[in-house]
Amino acid sequence: MSPSRAAPFRRSPFSLQLKVVIGLVLALVTPLLLSATLIQSISKHAADYGALVAANRKAAIARAIDVYRELLDTLERESGVVELEVVDAASHPVARAERPLPAGAWHVYHVEQALPSGGTLRFGFAVPDVQNDYLELKRALDETRSAEQTHAALPEGYQLTFLAIVGGVVLLTIVLGILAARVVTRRVSALIATTRAVSAGTLDARVALPGRDEMAELAVAFNTMLDDLSAKRDQIEYLQRIGAWQDVARKLAHEIKNPLTPIQLAVQQTVSSYKGDDPRFKKQLADTGEIVEEEIAGLRRLVDTFRTLGQLPKVEAAPIALDEVVDDLRRDPQFAPHLVIARDAPPVTVKADRLLLKRVLANLCENAIHAGQEAGATPQVRISWALFERAVELYVDDHGKGVSADARERIFEPYVTTKPTGTGLGLAISKKIALEHDGDLTVSPEPAPAPATGARFVLRLPLA
Repeated sequence: MSPSRAAPFRRSPFSLQLKVVIGLVLALVTPLLLSATLIQSISKHAADYGALVAANRKAAIARAIDVYRELLDTLERESGVVELEVVDAASHPVARAERPLPAGAWHVYHVEQALPSGGTLRFGFAVPDVQNDYLELKRALDETRSAEQTHAALPEGYQLTFLAIVGGVVLLTIVLGILAARVVTRRVSALIATTRAVSAGTLDARVALPGRDEMAELAVAFNTMLDDLSAKRDQIEYLQRIGAWQDVARKLAHEIKNPLTPIQLAVQQTVSSYKGDDPRFKKQLADTGEIVEEEIAGLRRLVDTFRTLGQLPKVEAAPIALDEVVDDLRRDPQFAPHLVIARDAPPVTVKADRLLLKRVLANLCENAIHAGQEAGATPQVRISWALFERAVELYVDDHGKGVSADARERIFEPYVTTKPTGTGLGLAISKKIALEHDGDLTVSPEPAPAPATGARFVLRLPLA
């Protein structure tokens, strides 16, 4: 039986190498991107805070400069004295003079000076009101002190944040690496275990790896290799059995053929030499001669079959058109009335021995005709073929009763036949020829498709 072919493997568009590269790139780029984001945030925060502090300082300093400039200008323009009062020793006003304050916010600052006569001279100086400016300068000073403290604390916090991010990414990369390594090693271990099982003699062991990556494709290729090896082993065992039968057939053909002629001559001579007048004995002797003649003819046919099995020529494969071999059968009067050729597939060229290939097709057609006759149906044979990547499958369909599951396991063994008059060597010879062509001959487990109703024999041959 030919090995069951697995469905074509469809690889994922994302290869294992690409996945590993993407994982490493992400592992390396992620901390860089986070670092860049963190640095950008630090820079923006520092720039905003510095700009705010600088603006506040600038405004406060500008205001102080304006205040002091106004104060100096006022003192330069005027004496600054807006009140003048003289009081006696009893604090009674003696004389008083004053003038209005300049425009704006001003504050009167009083100064007293004792007089030698015992009185007091009181001066009132106009001083600009700088209380608000003072408070603004104080606030700017406080912000400056806060900025100094923040400047000392900010880098440490961001540094810890950066270390935490990088450390987390490194830890995540390590965990993912360990998990990826376990997945890969587990799948490799499955391949190793299957290899050891096959080496230990479990020839039907197969490995099952899910997925659509290179490892899964390797598992499919490995299983296909095991299937091919199993098929080759079965073919070699079959050829060894056929080889043993060929040796037996050659010896039997030699041992049986030699005495047939003397036996036949002796019987003929005995029948012809009887001159008696007993009609009953004479008839019995004639019947015996006919029986011996018939059995000897049967033995000769069996010897010819043995000789055929024992003297199969070596395969001399050459490129030939499959159409030409099929046309040779169609021109044969024995098969021409029964053949239906379906040429749905394009013409193909196979690498085969034309004489031996024609012999295989003749055996299959002869069996198909007999199967239809035994089933009481039309002894018609339908031949078709289908083209594959490296081989062509030729189908021979009949209208017989089909081949049972039990018979399919033994039908290609020598001297196993389902026909009452068969020798059981035709299919064995045909399969041997197919195997020696690096092909195979099998019986399909499914019945032949309509319009045929019986068995379908499948001959697989390599393309030229």
